[in-house]
Amino acid sequence: MSTPTFPAFRFDGRHAEALPVVLRIENAYVVVETAEGIELERERLDRAVVSEPLDHAPRLLSLPSGATLEVPDADRGFRRELERAGGRLSLAVRLQGWWLAVVIALAALVALLAAAYFKGLPAAARWVAFALPPRLEARMGDQLLAVLDKHYVRPSRLDPVRRRRISERFSRAAAAVAPGVAYRLEFRTVGENGVNALALPGGIIILLDGLVEFAGDEDGVLGVLGHELGHVVHKHSAREILQSVGVGVLASLLWGDFSGMAASVPVALGVLRYSRDSEREADEFAVAFLRAQGLSARPLYEFFIKVRALESRLGVADIPDFLSTHPSTEERLERLRREIR
Repeated sequence: MSTPTFPAFRFDGRHAEALPVVLRIENAYVVVETAEGIELERERLDRAVVSEPLDHAPRLLSLPSGATLEVPDADRGFRRELERAGGRLSLAVRLQGWWLAVVIALAALVALLAAAYFKGLPAAARWVAFALPPRLEARMGDQLLAVLDKHYVRPSRLDPVRRRRISERFSRAAAAVAPGVAYRLEFRTVGENGVNALALPGGIIILLDGLVEFAGDEDGVLGVLGHELGHVVHKHSAREILQSVGVGVLASLLWGDFSGMAASVPVALGVLRYSRDSEREADEFAVAFLRAQGLSARPLYEFFIKVRALESRLGVADIPDFLSTHPSTEERLERLRREIR
């Protein structure tokens, strides 16, 4: 039985011209001849590098001499001859032709990416946040505050005596519960509807006038500040920013100006949103914070009772719990009720 031959083009690696040749596989050797039958090369098949088979594309054989052979294989005859001579395809290539293996591999890849995003990324962000030098975290917080001052908040209009009283109570409580934790309390306002407080990287805690007026009772304000101090202790703000923006944060802090990133990306507003776990950690810290002052969780509980009433008036109380990244007010109230009991 005669050995099958295959038309091919030979590129010698030194010239651009392709030489038409005839190729055959003979006794585990690749034999290359001219159309006139003059042998140009004879090389062991196991020393040749053969490209993967692709529909409507020629196969490429790279020989030790530096020459490359381009073999049309529309009818897959050359593939069959390679396999007959022992040139089996790799397992990966064979699996590519099995649709079930492709589906399994795709599902595994999706699962791996999901695990990396939901587990690996938060863990990496946490590690980096605690490893970040304090001066870099402070720079991040200062520049975020500058962006907020420029675009979102205004100087506080709260009575200076009241501000001083809140600051002194918070300072005594923080020294008792979190000694050595650096923080800075800043008072700001955003108008009548600005009922909020937030923690920035570097220990900056912003308390809005609207929240002080809304809470009424300074024990409730102290509970909210304890919650924000919990975010500072656990470095939630830095972790959220690192998780959202990634290594770009570190690069801008080390070699550039983070304020440009804070202004161009919704980072400044992003620090207002934490994961459910972060909010629960901060709530637990706030309860311990109040207990250290001889207070129960009741001031914080009563504050969230008011928040629930505000949500009802604004029409946002019916948002399904699973659509919010924060624990629902009802969930928080239930936990605080258990603490009070």
